[in-house]
Amino acid sequence: MKLPTSIKVYYINFPYWRGEVLRAGLYLQDIPFENVTDMETLNDLKANGLAPFGTLPVMEVDGKILSQTQAYAVYVGKLGDMYPSNEDVFAQAKCDEIINGCTDVTETIGATLGVENPKEAREKLIDPNGGRLYMHMKGLNSILCKDGSEFACGKDHGLTVADLAVWRLIDSFTWRKLDHVPLDFIMSFPNLKKVYSNVEKNEKIQAYLKEYYPEK
Repeated sequence: MKLPTSIKVYYINFPYWRGEVLRAGLYLQDIPFENVTDMETLNDLKANGLAPFGTLPVMEVDGKILSQTQAYAVYVGKLGDMYPSNEDVFAQAKCDEIINGCTDVTETIGATLGVENPKEAREKLIDPNGGRLYMHMKGLNSILCKDGSEFACGKDHGLTVADLAVWRLIDSFTWRKLDHVPLDFIMSFPNLKKVYSNVEKNEKIQAYLKEYYPEK
């Protein structure tokens, strides 16, 4: 596939999974990109209507804007070899399913921000008897590593953008210390933990972290 002549990633310098499927995905595939993080440029981008949904991250490809996590994750994966091939359409759909599962987890947690009693709200979320976050985490765990490997979409597909999404989603719980959502709860889902550990130990991921987040 012919690569674009110019790729820019617009997002703050923050290790959020929606941004990392972009930055880390491009980095791991040795695809050059400009990492735009200064707030003045990001604010101008939104003020000028170049963020279609009013949020970041977005990417610019040869002057054209692409937004929405699912869209740019798949695009980045297809630029190289971090997305299942067109010969396995079902595997592609499963990769998408995993990324959408990460979105469900994020939105479920986000719904508790700013509530009057976050402790009560989040304790309800992780309750095995109907807790919404428990349901999403259990569901996401159930669709990972179906072949028993450490890869989200299976060993045959190797490291994909879905792995990166899961990695940074779980990683965010290790340093953000989300009140009333114990890390033990997050790490109790074996496939989520397995994918996280597999990506974390990847040598190129470690190089990426040193280059983009040297202080973390």
